[in-house]
Amino acid sequence: MGLTGVVVNLIVFTLTLDAISPGPTLDLYSSLLHFASATSADPLLDFVASAVAFGGATVWNFTLNNLWTFRTSVGHRHSALRRLGLYFGVSLGSLAINEAVLFVAGFFVSPLFGQGIGIVAGSVVGFAGNYRYTFAEASLAPAAPDPP
Repeated sequence: MGLTGVVVNLIVFTLTLDAISPGPTLDLYSSLLHFASATSADPLLDFVASAVAFGGATVWNFTLNNLWTFRTSVGHRHSALRRLGLYFGVSLGSLAINEAVLFVAGFFVSPLFGQGIGIVAGSVVGFAGNYRYTFAEASLAPAAPDPP
């Protein structure tokens, strides 16, 4: 959900990238400095870490958006399972944009900055899609007429 989701994404991205990279440090501060200053040694690892971070941040964001940002009265909501499915569907579009931006940015900036730029680009699509589909009020079926 906004800034907190970005923080969750970047921390999970950094920890995952550190864990799957050769010679992991398993120290968040050192990893943040390393991945913010060095260019990518292996872009494939960046994509794996980005996908893992996406999963963690998506669960975080759905929970907060569902409880706070996009509150709707219970009678006008889709079921929780349907909202979660719609949220992940929209988020997959955001992930595709994030990964594309991460790939292109990888030629110019460090993995951590590339991930941050990708998050911003994907967030625009994610917010619009979730506002329009996931958390939109469900249409209420008209009441059946009474039999004569």
